[in-house]
Amino acid sequence: MTKKATTFEQSGMYQEASQYYLSALQRKSTNVDAAMGLKRTGQKLMDDYLADYFKIHNLNEVQEAVYSYKKAAEWSGTCAVYKVVLNIPDYYQDYYDADLALYLEGLYDQAISLLDKEDFDASALVFDEILSFDSNYKDVRELKSYARLEPVYRKGQAALDAKKFRKAYYLFHKTISYKDSEELQAHALKQGQYPLAMLPFENATTISNAEKALESQFLHHFINNKNPFIKIIDRSHIETILQEQELGLSGLVDAQSAAQAGDLFGAKALLTGKLVALDIQGTRIKAERKKGWESYKQKKYNAQTKEYDTITKYKKVYYKEHYGFNSVNLTLEYKLISTETGEIIATNLFTDKRQDEVRYITYDGNKSKLYAGSWEQKDVNKSSDAIYDGYQDRKRITNLLKASKSMKSVEDLKTLALRKVSEKAVSEINSYNPENE
Repeated sequence: MTKKATTFEQSGMYQEASQYYLSALQRKSTNVDAAMGLKRTGQKLMDDYLADYFKIHNLNEVQEAVYSYKKAAEWSGTCAVYKVVLNIPDYYQDYYDADLALYLEGLYDQAISLLDKEDFDASALVFDEILSFDSNYKDVRELKSYARLEPVYRKGQAALDAKKFRKAYYLFHKTISYKDSEELQAHALKQGQYPLAMLPFENATTISNAEKALESQFLHHFINNKNPFIKIIDRSHIETILQEQELGLSGLVDAQSAAQAGDLFGAKALLTGKLVALDIQGTRIKAERKKGWESYKQKKYNAQTKEYDTITKYKKVYYKEHYGFNSVNLTLEYKLISTETGEIIATNLFTDKRQDEVRYITYDGNKSKLYAGSWEQKDVNKSSDAIYDGYQDRKRITNLLKASKSMKSVEDLKTLALRKVSEKAVSEINSYNPENE
């Protein structure tokens, strides 16, 4: 790098030379030759930058002058990182300060004019430029905040006027510390709340109390979703009223009864659920005795070499192959019923299937020497006896010896399936927005 820089410097190409000296310092900050070279060429480049600036300054082009001087100042800062100090005469700073004052004053007037026209985005960009030069210039910080927040605040007010309370709530959340946004957000939340009366779920399966677990999962996911607008009415309150009014679950789906329930519960919608199907299949882990072989080493005297050779022999053994399988397949149906019209405003079916199986081998002998195979009689060798010593056969035996011996119970699988369908249903219900109707 230094050699290339020297070549460029000798050719009078100071900008290229300074960049190579800079690259050399970036690789090794203690490179004295590179530092001295950057001092020489960097200063020449700085002199060119200052000459350009002075010409523009004399033309009273304050914007171009400000950015021209900024370019020189940035170059000075780049060299200073490697302790290379470039000279900038003090009077240049005086010229720049005067140019900058004029430029910022013009930008400020431009931004105020844009604010007067309520062109908030454009004014915010101008304020950003001012702050990039002077972070404490006049009241720019406050005005920039106004330019950013006022349009969002007005959109929130418009949403409130249009009774789009959910939209208003989230808009005021963006401006929470601005004006009365906090109070207006609270108002939007109060007006937009959508209380749901979750009625006791039905169970159309033969599995007792499965619907209770489903209800619990629904409540759990409603709590975890933390939708500020969905309010689940206390279950004990609902059950008490159902008993007092002698209302049955099936009698709440017509318009008149739904409206009555809405008045009784203070709900805008009724949520019903039904466990439509719950198919559970499973087998205990069963062991099947298998025939196999175990290899072992044996010494055999070789009469020709008069030495003992090591040979591999096989003995017939039994091992056990274990297998088990559990599966759960369930279907849930939910309905969201308007208490104003008695109409079903949302409904869906969700199905989930969970299964788990195990297959493994246990063997009391030397597991690393176990082979699959077949034989008829343990004490009699026959031509039909076979040892399965192929790569795939060995791999299968090895994998089954290492395989997991645990299997999820049907209860665990049922819980997982209930959790999944409940999560999907609650997510869909939470996404329902009555203000879009």
